[in-house]
Amino acid sequence: MSPLARSGGRNVRLYGANDPTTELGGLFLTNGITNANFYSMVEIIIIFKGEFFLRDEGGTIIEKDNHPLQPGNYYIVATGGHVYNHIFMVQ
Repeated sequence: MSPLARSGGRNVRLYGANDPTTELGGLFLTNGITNANFYSMVEIIIIFKGEFFLRDEGGTIIEKDNHPLQPGNYYIVATGGHVYNHIFMVQ
């Protein structure tokens, strides 16, 4: 399945705040996924030089808490500089 075909069903999308047009990842939101879970997922696929936080489309900072994650676009704000995206390959 091509990457475009997989991303079509996502209702949560992740972008870098400095490049809001390049999608870094995402997921199809299911019951039980919290903001804290999403932060943990982001830490698995992205390497940060420093601290980071997530903002929603309205610019609101998303707390790392147990509130249910909402569908939408999220933007990484990395305070330590560059953000590096892991590339996973399955054979």
